[in-house]
Amino acid sequence: MFRQFLFLLLICFTSLAAFAQTVKYTVPVKWERYKVSDKEVSVLLPKLPVAVDGYDVCNEQETRRYATYADQTVYGFTVISKRKEKKSDYCTQKKNFDAKSFLNRLTELKTELKEFTESNFKQNNLTVNKISGKITTYWLINDFDNKRWFELWTTGRDDEKTDIQNFVKSIEIGEKAQGIEIGNGADRAYGDETTKVEQSKDGDTSAIIVAFKPSPKYTEAARQASIQGTIALRVTFNSSGGVGSITPVNSLPYGLTEQAILAAQRLVFIPPKRNGISYSVSKSILYTFSIY
Repeated sequence: MFRQFLFLLLICFTSLAAFAQTVKYTVPVKWERYKVSDKEVSVLLPKLPVAVDGYDVCNEQETRRYATYADQTVYGFTVISKRKEKKSDYCTQKKNFDAKSFLNRLTELKTELKEFTESNFKQNNLTVNKISGKITTYWLINDFDNKRWFELWTTGRDDEKTDIQNFVKSIEIGEKAQGIEIGNGADRAYGDETTKVEQSKDGDTSAIIVAFKPSPKYTEAARQASIQGTIALRVTFNSSGGVGSITPVNSLPYGLTEQAILAAQRLVFIPPKRNGISYSVSKSILYTFSIY
């Protein structure tokens, strides 16, 4: 009887291990309108995006970032707005969130892209600033009358794709913005349920592109214990465009390892290709925790 129990237990563990290795983390590509209600904005996206919030208490700035992958392209949009809370007294350098903040962001992007082209056009009575790099393009819409601006961005190799053009044109700003509420977003970056296979071409080979790498949260327990250090994770980037298995190479206490894994699950990327076919790859990803 005991041997039968052990045998069944072994089958159970083997099945769980096989399941963990074969999980694809994919969803269908289905373009739908998604919204952020409290920011009065909506946009077309191919999937529910991952969502990351950020705050800069010294610059009065709140940032919400969203990103998802579909068909060799990463789609993202960001909402930057004035933070309601006052600047903290312990800030060594303080900046006001004002009209210059938008101009500073334009300069920051140009420095980041290094090589770029710039243009602007009107869309729904708002001026859109377009900044195009080699594989990443930004469309910035200044709505500073309402103490905010919006950034649409894509990373990929075909800026003229119909999906990209529809994505940029789809943004709706104001109380009438409708769509599926994003909320906390997807629990991880999901790949395409059906992956397109391109015809093989000479030299049609490309490396993985990690377009969106959220930072992990620093736990209050780790802060009180003054824990610092770097965590290395072995991450499988599936050929579908979804994040697969994640294995810690080393760990840190007080929940920091878990926070690193949560951040890694939200990595959004374009899978590598060989002879026109996407393939999976495992890479080491580092997250550093330090007390400022």
